[in-house]
Amino acid sequence: MSRVGKLLVAHPNLPKDNWFYRSVIYLYQDCPKQGSLGLALNIQTNLEIRKLCYDKGILYPHNSHYVYKGGPVNGSSVIMMHTNEWSSTNTIQSGSSYSLSSDNLMFEKLALLDTPAYWRMFMGVCAWAPKQLDLEFKGSFPYQTTNSWLICDANDHIMFETLGEEQWEAAVSLSASQMIDSFF
Repeated sequence: MSRVGKLLVAHPNLPKDNWFYRSVIYLYQDCPKQGSLGLALNIQTNLEIRKLCYDKGILYPHNSHYVYKGGPVNGSSVIMMHTNEWSSTNTIQSGSSYSLSSDNLMFEKLALLDTPAYWRMFMGVCAWAPKQLDLEFKGSFPYQTTNSWLICDANDHIMFETLGEEQWEAAVSLSASQMIDSFF
């Protein structure tokens, strides 16, 4: 069963020294042969999108948009996650409601205020080897079920309207609610 388009939510028992502590991750690839990829949604950096645009020779009119730390792997890659009504030259759909873009045109469009309804910019990704995520869910050695992931459906509110700790709390709540609903 593919988990593309789902949110992985760090278990409340995950130790504070773990990189994924209180993280919420959107899974955009989940393939038995290629592994899984996702973006940590709630780790904001101090890097402004305006700086990324400036480095590309593009004047960006806003000061308040920041880049998020998408994960500990490939930290120089830049990916924009957004709602499906918008696209750029290198856009792929991920799940039923969201897409990912990664090209220079997306910066030019943003600078011209051509934006999707919801979006965030990320540097880096979360990555799992083939079948690793399955082992983590099962708690198979060397993983533990007490630190396993929670999972829930993605929605605009959690993905784009909340930040940081509040985002994690909303995802934990939704995960618990969906788990209880599955029994009835």
